[in-house]
Amino acid sequence: MSLSRILMGKRTPLSLRFNFLCTESLHSHSLEIMAYYDVLGPTASTDLKLHLYRKLHLCNDSDEAQLCALALLPYQVDFVKASVSRVKELIRLMMHWFKTSFASTTEENKFRRLPSSYTVELLTIYIWERAEKPLFFSLVQGMRAVLKLLVRYAEIDVVWHRHYHRKFPIFVKVYQKHTRLFILDPVNPTINVCDTCNAWDEVAHVARRSLLKPLFSRVRAEPPWLFTNDW
Repeated sequence: MSLSRILMGKRTPLSLRFNFLCTESLHSHSLEIMAYYDVLGPTASTDLKLHLYRKLHLCNDSDEAQLCALALLPYQVDFVKASVSRVKELIRLMMHWFKTSFASTTEENKFRRLPSSYTVELLTIYIWERAEKPLFFSLVQGMRAVLKLLVRYAEIDVVWHRHYHRKFPIFVKVYQKHTRLFILDPVNPTINVCDTCNAWDEVAHVARRSLLKPLFSRVRAEPPWLFTNDW
């Protein structure tokens, strides 16, 4: 009979994290339960979302801003879910890479913050879009492209306009002040998702080492990934 344990993780004012550990196989799943603030309702109008964006932009209380931003969580989920199956497979591959390629948290690096899972999802979707959205592609080619982008992380500058237009005043203000690296949340024009990470140099270093491994070292870019030749 297999036994399982639930290990409590870091708590925040708006979320609870824990690990579900199978003691027999030592396999674990990380889970996070978050508060949800439904200010938009099931079918939010454009005006209602724009009003929320203005509220977020003007809010000086970080906890209140985070709570309001959680109302946009379903739109974040939908943005990622809209990707084709092959992209989702590449996202899972990149998640596994982040989970297995970095040193565990210790007393020395306890303040290190790697990119959030949402940031990884957006990076992967961006690379796929740069490749002109192929329905089918080599996961090795796709992962190689994402890793090469991570090596050049200081050049990342990504914006989508599916939930707010280019002339929306808040977007204009945020973008005028932005510096790289920059991935603007596609459903929240007040948030640069890259700010959740303070270890981009380490990410680039590990990505560079991974590209030297046999899986990638002799691989050459093939269509539609030829744009990575410039990297």
